[in-house]
Amino acid sequence: MTKFDIQNFSHFLLVSVGVMTTMTFGFVPFLNLVFHYGIDVMWMETFWMSFGFSSLLCGIIIDKIKNKNYFFLSFIIWGTLALLLIFFYGNVQISLFLVLLLGIFTGPNVIIGTSYIGSNIQINKRGLNAGLYLGIGWGFVSVTALISAFNIFLNIFILGIINIIVGVVSFYLIRTKKLELLYQPLITIPRDFDVKRAGLVYWTSTLVFGMFLGIIVFLLGANTRFFEANMPMSFYLKNLGYYVQFADTFGLGLINLDFLVIGGMNLVLSPAFGKLMDKYGRKHIFFISNMLIPTVLVFLVFWEIFAFMIISVVFYSTITASYVIIICTVWSDFSPKNNMARFNGYGWSSVAIGGGLGFIIANIMTLPALNQFIDTMILVTIFLISEFSLIPFVFMKESLPPAEEMEWDKELIHLYVINEGGIVLIDYSFQKSEQVDADLFVGGISGVQAILQEMTHSDQRLKIIDHEDKKLLFEYGKQFSVALLASKDLKILRTKLKNLTEEIQNVFWETIASWDGNIEVFNPINTMIRNYFSI
Repeated sequence: MTKFDIQNFSHFLLVSVGVMTTMTFGFVPFLNLVFHYGIDVMWMETFWMSFGFSSLLCGIIIDKIKNKNYFFLSFIIWGTLALLLIFFYGNVQISLFLVLLLGIFTGPNVIIGTSYIGSNIQINKRGLNAGLYLGIGWGFVSVTALISAFNIFLNIFILGIINIIVGVVSFYLIRTKKLELLYQPLITIPRDFDVKRAGLVYWTSTLVFGMFLGIIVFLLGANTRFFEANMPMSFYLKNLGYYVQFADTFGLGLINLDFLVIGGMNLVLSPAFGKLMDKYGRKHIFFISNMLIPTVLVFLVFWEIFAFMIISVVFYSTITASYVIIICTVWSDFSPKNNMARFNGYGWSSVAIGGGLGFIIANIMTLPALNQFIDTMILVTIFLISEFSLIPFVFMKESLPPAEEMEWDKELIHLYVINEGGIVLIDYSFQKSEQVDADLFVGGISGVQAILQEMTHSDQRLKIIDHEDKKLLFEYGKQFSVALLASKDLKILRTKLKNLTEEIQNVFWETIASWDGNIEVFNPINTMIRNYFSI
């Protein structure tokens, strides 16, 4: 098997199968067990909260352990626990303990899968690749939902066997050095944004997404609570009843139909959103997904109208597809060297803890004693989620730049520091093969600037000269200017150029003002350039 084949096979195992099947367990067969067999709702809390806190803890542990190969065994352990749950389901104490362990081992499974994408795929292709393999994973969700409609325990059995196979094959590949998991980003992301603030915004908003998912799934699963009891139907519940009747025509059950449809749609949506994230940046897709959350809850009012119900399901699928890709890419994008597992643990903890909170909120909302207030509670929930959805717009003016901004180092060609008389003080080349007569080049630049100012009768100084595949960017200090020749005009390059110019101004303004012609006094500027434009 070639290296290319092994990499693709590994992606398929670790992401499509390992990540999505463990996640699927918590939403499809397990929820079916809870709602159809009358298990206490706290069982769901046991799985999702243990998953959330396990993600936080395991991320830290994985980063600190030198030999990470043995973490692949978590897939085998998870699969074994799933099989044991089938055999010991009649024993409440043992079953609850197994559910706790399943939640705990879901944490390392999703961190391993996500970290594999983060450490083996270039950032400018990470969204598309994550979308492709998660799309396959959503296909597994769709299949497992269909199986669950006929036999819940067969579903759990298949998920368990799949994870054992994932663990065995992945462990063999990594032990034979045919598979490498570095837990380090291939490209170090420029830190020209506040990582802590942006990370907190993403964490909080993903928590809201988890809550939304928990509330929706609970409302769908707990429908018998409303329709078997002779309670006065609220406005929302009447429309939910229409969705229940629609699902009954297929004989699959509401949860199974829901994830069958969503999984099938996300098979296509995930690659599409991944590609859009690579092209336009994570933040823009994140904003769209965030604002669709309260929209879907608002559309609950109109589910009695078939067209609105379809639109709502499409939006619902869009949210789930894009958010899972966001979790699989953003936290790897954020992570500094040697901390990828920890950052991916942050991302998965937010959606898992949010899901657990969503179940609690929905459980309270649907208590028989509060049935008459459910419309009000749903409206309040919509309002609160809408407010939380505005967090990125208010607090995250800057976040991850588009992929091309993340690869800014590839666009660097040359940098010049020039005094106001047109003499080159620093001539710094980023490319060894690039040979240019600095004095002749700068003389030409000065001539162009002078001619343009004369022709336009303007005191404004030139900020850019654009010549097809070359961009010359300018920043100005007192009695000097800095010119950066690059392949693209990127925001991050302008920021770095401005910061460099300000530091030169602060350190050398006196030297430049009284310069006696000794070029060597400016040699420390070369170190400044390396500090700002280090690759």
